[in-house]
Amino acid sequence: MRTSCVIFVALLCCSLGSGKLFDDELRELTEFVRLQMRCGYPDRGVPILAPAQIAYKEIGIRSASFGCNGNFTELIIEGLDSYEFSKLEWNNILHTIKFDMNFPKISLKSSNYKLNILASLFGGDFSLWGDGVFNLELINFRANGSFIIRPKSATSGVYVKSWKVNWELEEAKSQTTGIMNSRLYSKFINDLIKEYLDILINDNPTEVSQFMEELIVPPMNVVLDNIAWYEITAIILGLVEGILPVEPIC
Repeated sequence: MRTSCVIFVALLCCSLGSGKLFDDELRELTEFVRLQMRCGYPDRGVPILAPAQIAYKEIGIRSASFGCNGNFTELIIEGLDSYEFSKLEWNNILHTIKFDMNFPKISLKSSNYKLNILASLFGGDFSLWGDGVFNLELINFRANGSFIIRPKSATSGVYVKSWKVNWELEEAKSQTTGIMNSRLYSKFINDLIKEYLDILINDNPTEVSQFMEELIVPPMNVVLDNIAWYEITAIILGLVEGILPVEPIC
């Protein structure tokens, strides 16, 4: 209890000062997150993410111009813990984290997928089906932007707001098999996927940013809801030494 009070008072003093950057402490926190991704956070519903493994995943997408349904078996996502930061800053006045991070390679693989696709393209409808091995790689997937951390109160959880992040993709590689049970169709669709993802991500920043925010922020807030404001700020400011383990907690 006494330690918590000391930390809390120190944070009040720090908050009265000018905004500063605490890159070293922030990077220490990101390294701990990288380690913990090997174990997940089961108590808060966060699965193992390095790698992420899903035994079976059903897909059902429907819009005015695109429909897709089917499933993936033994889906594995690798590279989520490979992130590299070229910028990582904390503003103590605005409680804002600014960052520029890159994932050198994220791979999505499934030992067997089964998909039926119906889409409208160039004024006409076309349908495709696939049953084979799914293999997709995202090369240099970059996120650049900022978000704000706000406390619910001094002693309860925190949450993320004002998520402003842009995403860029250098290249996509697809080697999926079994499209229309044809090697020719598979090659054509793999080439189309590469071009489509390039256009989708790099030419539609607002839509992609909104999609990624809906994907990332809600589970982040679930985890942060269990962390007090003074605790997470103390870690960022480096006020408590040795609070972050050097090994993952499983």
